[in-house]
Amino acid sequence: MNLIKVKEKAQVTIPKAICKALGIKKGDYLEVKIERNKIVFTPKVLVDKNVELSNEGKKMLNEALEDLKKGKVKKFDNVEKMIEDLKD
Repeated sequence: MNLIKVKEKAQVTIPKAICKALGIKKGDYLEVKIERNKIVFTPKVLVDKNVELSNEGKKMLNEALEDLKKGKVKKFDNVEKMIEDLKD
């Protein structure tokens, strides 16, 4: 079990083993939210909003966002399981 202590200004340090397992590095962004009375951190990637997409790219992005809204997503415990699912 990993225990952490809340420091000044509600700062916490994520254990090194957890960061390594999730590929979290200095400068990365994490979304934080409450789920069932638990604090959940989710690694996030920020995208520059000035990026210009091709028409095909816009179409693909819109399709992906619609799939998200409809709940047509899968969650995987690790990358290997995701890759295996892509092969099917």
